[in-house]
Amino acid sequence: DAIPERGQWNVFYIDLHGMDFSEHRAMCPVTAAAIDAIPGAYHHALFSALAPSTHVSPHFGPTNRKLRCHLPIVVPRAGADGKCPCGLRVGDQVITPVEGRAVVFDDSHLHEAWNDSDTPRVVLIVDVWHPDLSREEVRFFQYVQSAQLRSARRL
Repeated sequence: DAIPERGQWNVFYIDLHGMDFSEHRAMCPVTAAAIDAIPGAYHHALFSALAPSTHVSPHFGPTNRKLRCHLPIVVPRAGADGKCPCGLRVGDQVITPVEGRAVVFDDSHLHEAWNDSDTPRVVLIVDVWHPDLSREEVRFFQYVQSAQLRSARRL
């Protein structure tokens, strides 16, 4: 995971590869149910909050076998200059968040996020298996991922 260059980045997990987040899910049951209904769910879903004056430095996600969906929930208002004070850069594309408008990207590409406002920015992040993978490939990767998680839990 990336580390903020400055400021604070907080997450609130809904789903993380079989870990028990039932208390979190009970706090947002409609969101949890919607996530559970997503075909091809990668079982990695969370609310991501960037505090004011936060910059998550450029980083690469761990794999290209999934795609990441960012659904902006709370976006700080534009400043006096009319520009949105927060954003997401994926590769060389800068994306201005709009509340309720999802963005899907391959987070194995270099990406960063920032919030230069004085209020928090919140997005719902949901990962899905890459649609170019066959069912057999997804099953194989799920098996490998499950074995890795079981092994890590024993350590």
